Amino acid sequence: MENPQRKTTDKDEPSYEIFKQGGSTFPKHRLIILFLGLLNAVLLITAVVIGNKCTKVKEGSLHISHPAVTQVFTELDFLRSNHSDVIEAEEEAKKVLERAIKNHEEIKVKIEKLKNISDGYQKQVEALRMEKANLQSNISALEGSCDSCLPGWILFNSSCYFFSYAESSTVKKNWHDSRADCVSRGSDLVVIDDQEEQKFVSNSIENMKSSSVHWHNGFWIGITDIEIEGTWVWINNVTEVEQRYWMDGEPNNDYQGENCGVAVYSSFIPWKTRYDGRCNVQKLHWICEMEPR
Repeated sequence: MENPQRKTTDKDEPSYEIFKQGGSTFPKHRLIILFLGLLNAVLLITAVVIGNKCTKVKEGSLHISHPAVTQVFTELDFLRSNHSDVIEAEEEAKKVLERAIKNHEEIKVKIEKLKNISDGYQKQVEALRMEKANLQSNISALEGSCDSCLPGWILFNSSCYFFSYAESSTVKKNWHDSRADCVSRGSDLVVIDDQEEQKFVSNSIENMKSSSVHWHNGFWIGITDIEIEGTWVWINNVTEVEQRYWMDGEPNNDYQGENCGVAVYSSFIPWKTRYDGRCNVQKLHWICEMEPR
């Protein structure tokens, strides 16, 4: 008969899986614990090594990059400072531009006003030109109707002039006969009243030359000193007081009896165009003057 106290079942005692190696036996859980302990040791050693290397790498990285970082910050500060200057310059430029635009607008308004004024002046000028043309047309009409000169006579400043050379370049007379010819034409020898008329007479006879001798190309005019030697009187009884129209050294009464005035053309001194000639002996062309008819 079996002993009941020695009889056991799988439920009564824990069951362990037994490894047999070299005649000895190990439970399975102990082997796992040992393996995990070795693994932890390996991991700890690995972590320490990696930490040391990371520290060295970090220290090296910081050591290398520190000057570059300083330079970057320095340049950043410089750029920030310049940025402020740029902003101030931009604001100033905006103000200058605004002032320039304002001035431009003011100048534009002034130009427009000046243009309007100029247009007004231009219209006035055009009106005056038209008025001048109308007046000249009226003057021409009046000259043609009432203030006209006879054929062969020249109108100048409300007087008509006859140059005998224009009628005949060869016929010449002494002073008395020349005056008689003017009287027969309803006029008299020319009386020169002012410098403008003096220039007209001188310029008119410029191309009226009948001789190579300068003195022979003169024209009798209406002035004499027949009554009193040295006192020159025009035929209208006006005494000549202006001496600048006589040529240098004239009048001189050189041949005795040079008592009548002669006008010549002078390209050197246009206003010195007179000399005294011999009234009865010398024969020249003559100039007559009368009012328009």
